[in-house]
Amino acid sequence: YERYFQDLHASQGPKTSDNTLSKLPLQTQAQSQALLSKTPIKHKDELALLDRLHRQQFCQWYFELTCGFNIVFYGYGSKRRLINSFATQLADDAAVVIINGYFPALNLKHSLEKIVSEILNLRDTTGSVADLASLIHGYFSSDACEIESMYIVVHNIDGPCLRKHQAALAVLASSPGVHFLASIDHIEAPLIWDTSTVTRFNWVWHDLTTFEPYAVETSYENFTTQAAEIGPRGVLHVLASLTENAKGIFRILAEYQIAESVMDDNTDPQKKAGANTPEMPYSSYFTACRDQFLVTSEMTFRSQLTEFRDHKVIQSRHAPDGSEYVFIPLSAAMLGTIIESM
Repeated sequence: YERYFQDLHASQGPKTSDNTLSKLPLQTQAQSQALLSKTPIKHKDELALLDRLHRQQFCQWYFELTCGFNIVFYGYGSKRRLINSFATQLADDAAVVIINGYFPALNLKHSLEKIVSEILNLRDTTGSVADLASLIHGYFSSDACEIESMYIVVHNIDGPCLRKHQAALAVLASSPGVHFLASIDHIEAPLIWDTSTVTRFNWVWHDLTTFEPYAVETSYENFTTQAAEIGPRGVLHVLASLTENAKGIFRILAEYQIAESVMDDNTDPQKKAGANTPEMPYSSYFTACRDQFLVTSEMTFRSQLTEFRDHKVIQSRHAPDGSEYVFIPLSAAMLGTIIESM
């Protein structure tokens, strides 16, 4: 009797539904950002008061910098807007260099080369990150330096691309004429510094809790539901394994999209983020690459495009009239940084 009901229950099995999450349409990053932008901000008055309290500390921060200390900001929420506002005021005093450590394809060596060549007006820009940091340190330690001081602001000094360069950044921070400001967000960020590095940084710690969303800092990461997209770090990894001609093919499309984005911003200043990515006609793309002697035939060009598509670096679509358009699924800002890092 009991065995009958046991067998009856076992034969039926658990009931499942055919409506699975995998059947739901994927939401694009632009759609998610548009929805998040419509989310009402809570506690506006309290956040405004907190912002005013932080801004009242600008004079104190400036005093600490002039006394030879460097400043590191911590706390919950994005600190980018407030620090940039403070950096704008510092620009009246000396040159300010801002390094975005949250950018996944950041090239610190390129940033230091810009400091050496465009701010310090030195010709020798060769060497590693450590060599360039030592060069800058030696310049400000010299009595013959023409630039007496400068400010370096590093957003997210604990970012993935900067963690291996902490010693070089500490050398910069210890330079006599360099005033160094940085922010951290990882709860274990101080563990990346040993005693020697901390001594060089000579930090003064400030709580800069803002409760602001990390909108800009997280915008460069791959959208979790868009597995078909590739981030800037992945693009640089792919380009590193390609020939110079292939890199030139990528550069032509990237520069085209950057130019088109600038034109769109000038003609439509109220254009919202997440708008359609500029696209280049296939025929124009091939002609531009052929004129630059990057390809000799359309077969070679299409073969290279296939490789880019396989790595999800370049995407294409077909218009209703049958014409083909190609584009890189990255913003103009990302493309500009990638080109500088190539």
